[in-house]
Amino acid sequence: MTLESLLRVALAPLAVGLASLAARRWGHAVSGYLGGMPLIGGPITFFLAQDYGAQFAAQSASVTLAAVAGQAMYLLAFARFARWRRRWILALAAGWAVFAMVSVAIALSAPGLIAASGLAVAGLATAWISLPRPRAAGELPAVPSVELYLRIAAAFVLAFAIVTGARVLGPVWSGLLLSLPVTGSIVPPFTLALYGPDAVARVTRGFVVGLTAFSSFFLVVAASAVTLGTGPSFALAVLAALSAVSISSRLLKIKLAP
Repeated sequence: MTLESLLRVALAPLAVGLASLAARRWGHAVSGYLGGMPLIGGPITFFLAQDYGAQFAAQSASVTLAAVAGQAMYLLAFARFARWRRRWILALAAGWAVFAMVSVAIALSAPGLIAASGLAVAGLATAWISLPRPRAAGELPAVPSVELYLRIAAAFVLAFAIVTGARVLGPVWSGLLLSLPVTGSIVPPFTLALYGPDAVARVTRGFVVGLTAFSSFFLVVAASAVTLGTGPSFALAVLAALSAVSISSRLLKIKLAP
């Protein structure tokens, strides 16, 4: 692997590490919506566009957008099992099982952009309505060093796999991999173990807010990468993601607090 490739792969874990440190300042909900934002998938998709062209990136982005429904169902399954049994390993297994079923079915059905958008919206709406609600006030998360290292390592592994294997995987399966709940498989389990199901409720609801930014980003890339070109399309996608998380956090009343 060249130095350029290593620098590309390093961008995703760097973004995840910075977001994790920011979560120490603003609480569980913000930890969630930073985790839901396209901090890993965004840079990787940009490099896919650079290497394989705008059409490849647009097709991959459309699959990633549709698979947001799988991420939403992952969060819902995790939070429900966390409230029921309070054992992170069971909640994680349930979440991954649901994610796999939903996301693989979506990838195999190859939905168009309109259908992908509808699936993402339906998944996020269902998760928001059905997720458990916190019953008491929370506290700022400590984000232990081991959790921070795991977040960074997981982001690095995913970025490496996609950047180096995209030609073999193709746009559909690259898009599906971009939707994997990487941060979602690290933050909620640690949150449950350290702070309990109420904190998980805050984190998972924060993730839903973050996934509005994730969805907006990939919607714009899928819709405009071919017509506008890589640079303008991704600039517009970043603006759309930031606008979405700002608007949704206000509308859904997610505050910068524990």
